[in-house]
Amino acid sequence: MDKVSGVEMGLPIDELTLAWPCLVGADVVRVERSENTTWLVNGPGGMFAVRRYRDGYEDMRSIGAELRLMQLAKEALPIEIPGVVPTHRGEEVLRRCDGLYVVFTFLPGEMATQSDIVAQASRIGEMAALLHRSGEDLDRTQRTRWSWDVDALTGAKPRWGSWQPAFAHEPRGYEIVAAAQGEVETQMSTATRAESAYGLLHADLRAANLLVHEGVLTGIIDFDDCGFGWYVYEAVASLSFYETSPDASRFLRGWLGGYAQVRALSPESLALIPTLVIYRRLLLTAWLLGHPHVSVPGVDRYRFGVDTADLADRYLRDPYDIERLLAT
Repeated sequence: MDKVSGVEMGLPIDELTLAWPCLVGADVVRVERSENTTWLVNGPGGMFAVRRYRDGYEDMRSIGAELRLMQLAKEALPIEIPGVVPTHRGEEVLRRCDGLYVVFTFLPGEMATQSDIVAQASRIGEMAALLHRSGEDLDRTQRTRWSWDVDALTGAKPRWGSWQPAFAHEPRGYEIVAAAQGEVETQMSTATRAESAYGLLHADLRAANLLVHEGVLTGIIDFDDCGFGWYVYEAVASLSFYETSPDASRFLRGWLGGYAQVRALSPESLALIPTLVIYRRLLLTAWLLGHPHVSVPGVDRYRFGVDTADLADRYLRDPYDIERLLAT
């Protein structure tokens, strides 16, 4: 990998080394900008991931809950989870004038491909179930994460913005998708929030956040979207951007089979999956609009809107038929 100085990539590396001596002499080898900014750095002290949390996206308490969930997952899952590197004062989070910083240990492995997650669907489902079970141990005073519910999509401050501008020049598509959103709101507002169905999630177990070695799942990264939601939403999030793939149904069946080895899902939870597919698709539509600089492998932004309207149309014909929704 090519190396550049942290300053060139927007990382105040010299100042951060005062808090994290392990970063002395480190260079940036990669930077990723999404909700937050993460720099992969390499130096004499090793490789680390340095994250700056976007101002206003999270606060100290919500970051603390994220880090606690990571620790619980690290103890419960038989795969790798990044560790948190404390500052020289023993703090997990450093507050600076330009944001909140956390340094994570670097995990070796390759980012999963869509083919990898289909092949590893059962194992991903099993790991998700173990993660959900570990999340139940989070002290209630630390449960300060947001919820992946209707408000995240349609509230006064949608989590990732509004999807509507994506259909500004597609009135028919807009009409269909708006109707589907209405059905999504109805279904989600009446869905059970029993502890067996609803709890703390990673909420973004898609290929980009899964590590593999020789095709086998070895690690989970990027917990910064973790929050409360329906457990089956975890499976839906894994399908992000690939809901219309020929392998979508196969992945879902494998995921559910793996999950069932650890925890049971009620018929009511399973019936909510089509609704959550559309919910996630609308969130992603908004996310793409807000992240024009981010390249998503295999995603044609125009085609994404067309396919979203098609999915919405199928959903409206039967909000409970997941096989029909994911049929290609």
